[in-house]
Amino acid sequence: MKIIQKSFWLFWGILLLLGGEAFGGQEQERIPWNLLPRVAQLEEKQRMALFDVLKGERNYGASKQSVYDSLIMEKPDRTAIRMANFGAYLVSKGMPPRNLGLLIYERAKFADPLKINTFTYEETPSKGSPEAKITITEFAEFKCPYCVTLGPVLEKLVKESGGQVRLFFKHFPLKSHHGSLLSSKAAQAANRQGKFWDMYERLFKDLNKQSMEDLLNYAGELGLDLEKFKSDLEDPDLLKTIERDTMEGVRANVGGTPTLFINGKFFNFRNDEEFLKDIISEEAERLGVAPPYSEWRYE
Repeated sequence: MKIIQKSFWLFWGILLLLGGEAFGGQEQERIPWNLLPRVAQLEEKQRMALFDVLKGERNYGASKQSVYDSLIMEKPDRTAIRMANFGAYLVSKGMPPRNLGLLIYERAKFADPLKINTFTYEETPSKGSPEAKITITEFAEFKCPYCVTLGPVLEKLVKESGGQVRLFFKHFPLKSHHGSLLSSKAAQAANRQGKFWDMYERLFKDLNKQSMEDLLNYAGELGLDLEKFKSDLEDPDLLKTIERDTMEGVRANVGGTPTLFINGKFFNFRNDEEFLKDIISEEAERLGVAPPYSEWRYE
């Protein structure tokens, strides 16, 4: 009798094992690997850990199932595809998969924010096509070393976007940084002569060389009308433009520099190229246009 019982349970154990393998195989077949190149590049252990996390996180795209279930639908959800690939990218760079939950939560907030800010762009320096569907609004000042680091990244985003991204610069001089307001006034005065970005580069080249004498030297090097430049530095209307920018930043809860908004949405992520490109690409998809950066496009 004992031999029969053992055989019975052994038989059912084999069936369950085979059934589990069959189910796992079917599930694997439903994963759209052609749309998940970054996931496919992970080691098997990393992939399984990533999928475990995605099974427990709600998708924030058209599908409201888990991110994982939204991947294996007959027509995979685009947001889930993007989140899985970006999650895989972060895991490949050393982020533990268990930490992705907070990122997904913050990206869901970005996708559907409680508030979309509107800004005034009259007399606001910009780079990029006026026809761009995606705008980056940067609040910055000229005594900020982090703004210096971010500048080339933002310029690259505009250049590589194929006309889809436009950058606006908003003044946010900090009172704690002596001379910051004067530097903003110099940049805005240069803007009146079409030389904002040239002055921008001079000011960021050396944060410690922004005295009045330095500013006048920069204006001369740029071929500005010096009398007009000096007059504009004292113009109350120029100061009002800077104060307008600052107050718009305060109303948008800007607490320091640099602070970014993408299409008016507060960008609460790392200010690095990969995060920005992926978020911008996702924003493009929401607008129904092709993502501007080919390395972050999944088709």
